[in-house]
Amino acid sequence: MKWVLAVVSTILLAQPVTADELLVSFGGGPQPESSQNNKTYGIDYSFKTFEKSYRQHIDIGVSYTELTTDADENKRIRAFSIYPQLNLYPRQRSWGQPYFFVRALGPSYISSNQLGNRRQDNNFSFQAQVGYAARINWRGKEDLVLMVSWKHFSNANLFSDNDGIDVPFVINLGMKI
Repeated sequence: MKWVLAVVSTILLAQPVTADELLVSFGGGPQPESSQNNKTYGIDYSFKTFEKSYRQHIDIGVSYTELTTDADENKRIRAFSIYPQLNLYPRQRSWGQPYFFVRALGPSYISSNQLGNRRQDNNFSFQAQVGYAARINWRGKEDLVLMVSWKHFSNANLFSDNDGIDVPFVINLGMKI
């Protein structure tokens, strides 16, 4: 599975860069159906944008996520992901550009198959993230990005153990570079 992730990463990174968006993330909150609380921080880089229309864009990017928990065991994992992100924009522009976004089925390598009492069958997972965002006008361009979302890792029931790992509140801050 690691070699598949490496090949796909190489192919995607070799594409011409058109998005050039760098974001840092942080967040946390209670894990649903568990007594543990999870925290996260990370970095995302969107390097390719496909513009279907002025209201629909698909970004391709890579992500590094560090997840920690307050549980007594299995306190930390790291996730390396490739993600497709669908952005849906409203018809009218204003002070910036608000939008809804969803990252789904982003193949991920997680460094451990357990975080606290949440267990995955192996180190393969998918990243999913859904939320609201805005591109904010700065220096005459929509250079700044602010996102508020929910982040989730699971293997989509491809394997027997699939507890899912959640961070219910994540903020991403970034800019075009």
